[in-house]
Order: sequence, then C-alpha cells, then structure tokens
Amino acid sequence: LCILWVTVRNPALAMLGLFVINYFIMGLTRYAHDLPFGMILDALIFYNILIISLQAMMHRIEWKRASSGLTVVAAIWVAYCVLEVVNPESVSVSGWFSSVRSVAFYFFFIVVLTQLTMNEYKYLKYMLVIWSVLTLIAVGKACIQKFFGFNAAENYWLFVLGGRSTHIIHSGVRYFSFFSDAANFGGSMGLSMVVFSISALYYRNPWMKIYLLLVAAAACYGMLISGTRSALAVPFVGYTAFIMMSRNIKVIVMGVLLVIAAFVFLKFTSIGQGNALVRRARSAFNSEDPSFKVRLENQAKLREIMADKPFGAGLGHGGGKAKTVTPTAPLSQIPTDSWFVMIWVETGVVGILLHIGILLYILARGAYLVVFKLRNTQLRGFTAALTAGISGIVVMAYANEILGQIPTGAILYMSMGFIFLAPRFDRELSRKEILDKATAAQQPPLRENYE
Repeated sequence: LCILWVTVRNPALAMLGLFVINYFIMGLTRYAHDLPFGMILDALIFYNILIISLQAMMHRIEWKRASSGLTVVAAIWVAYCVLEVVNPESVSVSGWFSSVRSVAFYFFFIVVLTQLTMNEYKYLKYMLVIWSVLTLIAVGKACIQKFFGFNAAENYWLFVLGGRSTHIIHSGVRYFSFFSDAANFGGSMGLSMVVFSISALYYRNPWMKIYLLLVAAAACYGMLISGTRSALAVPFVGYTAFIMMSRNIKVIVMGVLLVIAAFVFLKFTSIGQGNALVRRARSAFNSEDPSFKVRLENQAKLREIMADKPFGAGLGHGGGKAKTVTPTAPLSQIPTDSWFVMIWVETGVVGILLHIGILLYILARGAYLVVFKLRNTQLRGFTAALTAGISGIVVMAYANEILGQIPTGAILYMSMGFIFLAPRFDRELSRKEILDKATAAQQPPLRENYE
C-alpha cells in the first residue's frame, strides 16, 4: 500500500523501479527454473499502466507527451506484429503470444510509459545514475565468477542445462554475470561503456566525471571477459556515431583516426596476441572464423526456405525456440543467431524492412536533435550518448539476438523515450535558465558593492 501510494503520487518512481527489477530478472531464472519469471516484466508494465490510470482519475494528465513520432512507429510495429497472428504460415497461437511480447509489446508500452512519466530532465539524470550502479553490480558479479568460480545454480546451468557448450570453449571461459548468457552481458556492457564514457564529458562536477569514467572502464572490462566478439561493434559504431554528431571538425578527424587505428591494430597486426582478451577481440575481425562461416551457411539455407514467405513464418516460429511449437519444421532446425535474421524469418522481408526503417528513423531523429536542435550542452551530450549507444547495439544485433532481450531491451526502449523527450527537456532548461537570471537580477547588491 505504501508503494502504491508513493508511485501514484509520482509515477516516474514506478518506471525507475521497473528499470531496476528488469536488470535482475534473468539472473533469478537460474535459481527457480519452474517459476514464470518471464512474466515479471509483464507485471511491472501492467503496474505502471495501472498507476497512470489511477493518477488520471485524480489529476489531469498531459497525454500529448506521448504523441511523438516514436509512439507512432511503435504503434505501427505493434499493429504489424498483431496481424502476424493470422499469418497462414503460423500454426501456433501460443508461439505467437510468447514472441510478440518481447518483439513488439515491450517496445510500445515502455516508450509510451517513459514519455508519460519521465517528463522532467531530472529523471534522465536519475536513470543514468541508477544504470551506472547496476552496471557496477553486473561487472562485480562477473568478477566473482572469474576469480572465485561459479555457484551451484550457475554450474547447473553450465553443465546440466548445456550452457557449457557456448561458455567454456577453446579460447577460454565466457563470463555472463547474472544475465541470460555472455552475449547479452557483453552487449549490455558495451552499451554502458559508450553511454557513460560520453556522458562523463558533459558533467561539470569533476567527481562525477571520474565516477562515470570508472564505470565505463569497468563496463569495458566486463565486455572483454564476456568473450562476446560481436560486442566490440558497440564501442566501434557507438564512438563513430558520436564523433560524427560532434559538429567539431578537429574532433571528427581525430576520432576517425583513432577508430581506424584501433581497427588496424586488431585486424592487421599481431601485437598483444599473447593476451587472451586481445586474441579473442581480434578474432571478431577474422572473416575466416568457422562460426562466422556457419552463420553464413545457415542464412543461405534460410533464404531458400523464405523465398515464398514475404510475411514470414509467424512470430515464435523461427530458430531453436520454435521446436516447442513446430518440432519437425525446417525453420526450427536452423538457428537464426541474429536479431535481424530472427525478425526476417518470423515476419518476412516486409517485416524486416519495416523494423529496420523504424530503427533508422529513431537514430536519425536522435542525431538530428543533437546536431541541429538542442541548445543545452549537457542535454545534447546525454542525448548523443544514448543515440550512440543504441546505434552500436543495432549493429551488434546482426550477430546476436540482443535487441529485445531482458534487460537490454527495456534499457534501449527507455533510452529511446528519453531521446524523444529531449526537446521538452531543452525547453524546461531554457525556462529555468531565464528564471535564474531574472532572480539574480532582482537580488540586492552585496555589502562590498556599497563600500
């Protein structure tokens, strides 16, 4: 009752609670396999909708806050995914229902709720601080795994449920913290690295700068020990996107040279090859890598099957997870290994083009606001950081099914909501600056001025 009272008075606290709990959901599944932890995020979203509804009965809510282009494209995507239930290729409504939540519903509801509740600039800063603490906890858990070993539940997941085949390999152990797997952990840490290292540049407080840079360094370490090679795309693409948004020719030239130098170091040299982390990172740029070739072969097989399916096989009917609904179907036997390949298989060429178009629109809107629209320097920096981080995850999603996974998916959707709220925050900060100047002008002269 106390939580209900507090969150009805301030719905933003309920969204911040969703942000925190979402971060630990997948870790809980290792300790109680039979409990429906996947429904936790559903319950949190429903609770936030309930809070908004209750507040609407007592106060007038400015619904137009959610009438943005982001809401429109999210609604279009939800409508398309809902229509997939009548896809003639789909044979299971339960498969559609289990997939449509993570593919479409979470996206729509989280971006709408973020725009409705987190309507003040301070909530963006609160989110970044909470996110930084959660990142440190995640890296700390991975370090415990690395230096002290796995606990009983993690060993059960590795050696009984089959996680060992992808996490204890010839190149070493891939650490996963309390995430679903190492790929999810590595991608999320790459996202944190980009967002916090860029955000640190826009804080005046030197202690906050140092803190965020330390968080970014810890996230970088977490990304490396995850052994997820595709996660390197997040900082490479993210920093490149930030450099291009900087509007400073010197920064653009220096940044591009640094990115090229890092690429040349990993692709064309053997310096540091004795270090396991460097060796594993360098393999991400090896086009002859066996796993990369297997993915290309799988995609070639999928192209043949998908030739007559412009609207896909139906949500929940692609990859290994489809074995629960169509155990003998050809598409169930071929792993998708990629968010975009999964979307293509389940929603067809029409769906993947629509999905990519939506993501490009979101990134283009963020870049436009940073380069041309926002006036407040700190807000512009935070918006650039979020846009850069999302761009890195989008590229990584070609190699991993990370975009809609818990907790990374909810973090991305909330970040998108903040990007589209940025013009509102900019007006808020401009009004505050004008008010502060007016208040200062009305202050009586200091005693020293009389003397």
